[in-house]
This record gives sequence, structure tokens and C-alpha cells, in this order.
Amino acid sequence: MIPEYLLAKIEKSDVIYRCIGNEMKNGILACGFMRKETADRSQYHFSNEYYSCFVLLRGSGEYIAEDGTSYPLQAGSLVQRLPGVPHSTRVDPDGKWLEFFISIGKPFFDSFCSLSVLNRETVLKAELLPGDLERYQKLLQSLKATPDSLLPLRIPEMEKEILRMYGYHAHRVNLQRDPIEAACDMLSQNLDEEISLEELARSLQIGYETFRKVFKKQTGVSPARYRTRKKMEQARILLEGGVPMKEIAVLVGYGDVYAFSKQFSRFFGFPPGKYRARLHTDAPDLEQF
Repeated sequence: MIPEYLLAKIEKSDVIYRCIGNEMKNGILACGFMRKETADRSQYHFSNEYYSCFVLLRGSGEYIAEDGTSYPLQAGSLVQRLPGVPHSTRVDPDGKWLEFFISIGKPFFDSFCSLSVLNRETVLKAELLPGDLERYQKLLQSLKATPDSLLPLRIPEMEKEILRMYGYHAHRVNLQRDPIEAACDMLSQNLDEEISLEELARSLQIGYETFRKVFKKQTGVSPARYRTRKKMEQARILLEGGVPMKEIAVLVGYGDVYAFSKQFSRFFGFPPGKYRARLHTDAPDLEQF
């Protein structure tokens, strides 16, 4: 769960609504924090033409479907507001309600459904993690700062966050699997993002020091080294594909080309530029790595 002291810092609603083109139904991009402190903030028989979802960070209430079916809401509830589907959301008037919502055009939701990535179940359970709040804040500020001409660049970020809310993220763990195998999978994903090894160990229900020792015993390397190796393997593939160096640095989680080049050189023994140059001469021997 997200610590209460962090949630308490969000003292008022903070939202942004943008649109690509002229039709909200297709082009809306919106997100933000909504505080609803009184019962009159409830919404009855409400619907819109686009897709929207929110995760309840704090507070409680009730979702009432079109057919009258009632679902209790509490921290961690994920509510999907499906395009064109009337529903009601009742807020418990205790002043605690705080949600983070994302809205996106109907075509994007339809495409997810066609791939069976999302379904039309209206109330789900989300896994709230301490880092979620900071990521929500960054997404909100990013959408606020983006010029109209660059709004399409925000679409993948919005879609990615919806998928995270839905459960497609590195911390979703099947505890029936071998925990180190699960850790290897998680360390191989989202290479452009920071990952907390302590948080990873907690998600596996293992103490951090025990996790480090068992991981190294089973894989031969530390978790941090394993993560770096996956980053460098991905970087090598991108170099071979002709991707620009600056873009590679971002894709494997480094703030600039210098930091990426330094890590690559430390790992392989020569800089990425030299590796790319050797692709056109003789294939470098990297078996030892």
C-alpha cells in the first residue's frame, strides 16, 4: 500500500484534460488526482463516450452497475468506466476519498479488448505500491507540460499506466513459481525504469539479505549484476539494429549517453561506438560476458 503520509500531501484535486483533434470520444487524454470529501461528489446514472478508469488510493464508497448490482469500493479498488455504460459511484462522506484517474479515447480501449488484454469487468483489484504515487505525479505533470503538437507522444505512457493498474507490471508475482525464477523475469523487464531490489524482495516475501544470497547462489551473480547484464544484452541488440546511441541510453535506463557508454565499457571492455564499428569488420568475441 501507499503510505498515508504521502497521500496526505495531496491536499486538493489536481487534474488535466487534453484532446488530440476535436472529438473527446476518440482523442481525450486526461489524468489526475480527485479528492471527493462529501456525499454530493457522488455521481449517479453517469456515463461518457470515452474510456476512463481510476484506482482508489484512499477512502471508500460503492459502485452501482446499470442493472443495480452493487460493488463496495476501498483503497486498491480499480474501477473501469466503460464507454457508453451508465453507472453510479457513491462516495462515503468521511473526507477520505482520493482517486487517480486516467481517460483515453474509445478506440484505444477497443483495441485492448480486441487483443483480450483488457476486459469489460467494471470493478477489479489493483496492487498499490509505494512507487505508484510518484509515477502518477510524473504522468500528470508530463501531460500538463506537453504542447498540443506533441500530445500523441503521451499516448503510450497513458496506455502503459492503464496496463499497470490492470496488473501488467513487474511486481505482479505468482508465488507458486520459484521466487528466484520470478525475480529473474522481473529483472529482465522494463529495462528503462528504476527498480528497487528491496521492494522486489518484499514482493517475493523474502528478506532482502536472504534474497541476495539465494539469488547469487542460484544464478552465479548478484541481482544488480543480473539486471545490468540484461541491460547490456539489450543495448548490444539495439546497437546491432542501428538505433541511435542517445535513444539506446534511454531505452536501457541511463540518463545520458556518457553514463551508458561508461557502463557498457565497464561490462564489455570497450565502448559502444567501438562495438558498432567492429560490426562492419570482424565480429567481437563477447562469449566471456
